[in-house]
Amino acid sequence: MVEEWIFVRVKQGLTHGLLGKYYSWENEKPPETFDENKLKLVRIDPEINFVWWDKPAEEVPHEYFGVEWSGLIYTPVEGPYRFYLVSDDGSKLWMDDELIIDAWKDQAPTVYHSDLLEMSAGYHRILLKFYNRHTFAVIQLGWIRPDGISGIVPSDNLVCKTGDHIEIEGLKEGFKVEVWSGRKVGEGVADEKGKILIDVKDLNMPMDAYLKIYDENGKLLSESPVIRDLWGGDKFHIARRT
Repeated sequence: MVEEWIFVRVKQGLTHGLLGKYYSWENEKPPETFDENKLKLVRIDPEINFVWWDKPAEEVPHEYFGVEWSGLIYTPVEGPYRFYLVSDDGSKLWMDDELIIDAWKDQAPTVYHSDLLEMSAGYHRILLKFYNRHTFAVIQLGWIRPDGISGIVPSDNLVCKTGDHIEIEGLKEGFKVEVWSGRKVGEGVADEKGKILIDVKDLNMPMDAYLKIYDENGKLLSESPVIRDLWGGDKFHIARRT
């Protein structure tokens, strides 16, 4: 008989905004990829709508810097979308791994539009690269939705994960938890403190999933209800119902 257990998500890994990695660079030609040894700052930016007259942050120089923003964009309805950038200096925008805007050059603030993209409702991968040469920089990410609404893509439609693991606490040492979403996505065994870390770094989308609990002898004890938007950085507390 499957026992009754309580599954509580105490922290959600999905957070609004895009993960920004800020770098310095040098030489005459801006790099196509930034040097990880020159990474100055990592932070989550709620939206991409910046006009910098000075440093983007204390750790970042006011000139010769670059940024890579990554995460997901949520399109609320199916239909044609057009994306735009305002860029000073260079920028490139990828959607679902397809380069849709290429403006990688020194320039005054300039507007660039993508072609119309037929997009399904839901999450899509997004990557935006930007570089700035001298003091003063502009980078803005906007869209024109199928309903005609246009403007800066709001924070509510941008998401990224806060970690590469799902953390579970509250179980007995030796108990195992599996993550399932049509297939087994990952698993982990509780340590002496009852803590489990399940590696999900290869997940690139939030998913609907459920958890399976096994005792130290491999007996299935319980399955959770379907959990919406499970992703890296989630933390759960699991306990037997009394």
